[in-house]
Amino acid sequence: MKKNDYIVATCVDYTHDGQGIVKVDGFPVFVKNMLFNENAKIKIIKVLKNYAVGRMIELYQESVYRHEPKCPIFKQCGGCHLQHLSLEGQQVFKTKRVRDTMERIGHCNVEVLPCIMMDDPWYYRNKVQVPVGMQAGKMVSGFYKQHSNDIVPMDICYIQNEESNHLVNRTRELLEKFHETAYDKVSHQGNIKHILVKYGYTTHEMMLVFITYKKKIKNIKTIVQTLVQEFPHLKTIVQNINNRHDNVILGDEIEILYGPGYIEDILLGNKYRISTKSFYQINPIQVEKLYQKAIEYAQLQQSDQVIDAYCGIGTISLSLAKYVDHVYGVEIVEQAIIDAKANAKRNDIKNVDFVCQDAGEFMVEFAKKNNHIDVVMVDPPRKGCSQVFLDQLLTLKPNRVVYISCDVATQARDIAYLQEHGYLVDVCQPVDMFPHSHHIENIVRLSYQKNID
Repeated sequence: MKKNDYIVATCVDYTHDGQGIVKVDGFPVFVKNMLFNENAKIKIIKVLKNYAVGRMIELYQESVYRHEPKCPIFKQCGGCHLQHLSLEGQQVFKTKRVRDTMERIGHCNVEVLPCIMMDDPWYYRNKVQVPVGMQAGKMVSGFYKQHSNDIVPMDICYIQNEESNHLVNRTRELLEKFHETAYDKVSHQGNIKHILVKYGYTTHEMMLVFITYKKKIKNIKTIVQTLVQEFPHLKTIVQNINNRHDNVILGDEIEILYGPGYIEDILLGNKYRISTKSFYQINPIQVEKLYQKAIEYAQLQQSDQVIDAYCGIGTISLSLAKYVDHVYGVEIVEQAIIDAKANAKRNDIKNVDFVCQDAGEFMVEFAKKNNHIDVVMVDPPRKGCSQVFLDQLLTLKPNRVVYISCDVATQARDIAYLQEHGYLVDVCQPVDMFPHSHHIENIVRLSYQKNID
């Protein structure tokens, strides 16, 4: 097989990111936008040592799950990966991916429950971060084409909330009206880098952030006055100044142009303050389902002592506090802990202690004190749990561990280790937090088997 060869083949599986896999004499070829069981004519565009990459030229046999993408720039944009796959097909893909990963990496044969899908999987994102550029002398906003710095112009993103779409477009119009220019990564000329909007799904409050290279924005007072008049839900406008030349989006310098500099939203009955740099779940509708399932699987009792590791701004800790005696929320990011403590005070929740410390180090100290713990909730970053954390978890031996993850592979790796040391996986529930993308959140419950050690 060599570049520019043509083959006719049938898709036999998917990669982790939803590309179709065909095999030629056992050699895998990855084909974007090809679905399981489809047969097509494919052009080979790259051949590497262990796999090749192909482009579908003509489709001969179509999958029952093939779906016409809603977005006209789906293929160019790359922000969504699976719009060509029906919701039923996406559920099958995501459930199977978790099952395969649990078997291959986690070495467990737990029943993987069908992925919990979103009832209305459009306009769900509460945060839109849109790069700005100049094309033919005109300011455009959109998303980067995959593997490039080229912006695909976009007026409507079907996974961003609708009001944020309108606010981004109107902001771009006003910036162009007053002859403001977009920052150029090569020449380092121009000013506007990104337009960022955050939206409270329950409160409907909106935050607009201008991310700029320079400290001044032309006619900014007029722009702010116009936007505040036209968008009644717009509660605050902020300028974030970032004069770096790398791909880091937010800088350190912030100026509040209008309002308090934050918005608020409500999640499972608790109110949270969201600032420019605050982490807040992208899909609050699905995250409520995620947290409710995690709390259900934890089988909490009123007398329980719980550790919420990698707790962020405390959304899980505060959601489960009313079910237990005490919660310890642990997070290494100082600003997140400051926000978490403020959120606890705002909601008058007093049985949670938030600690700014590495989760593994916290577990070491906690174990040394011979403290008893009933349940550990863990929602680590994509790289999974540290070895120190896992070892101290085994020292503490909580009855139940509820492990939430945005990366099933690292989750399965950690599960394999815990299974070798007395834990049994008895629940596995994927949740579709990011419809039309290949990303998955997964909940696993591990129960300690006292007769195994």
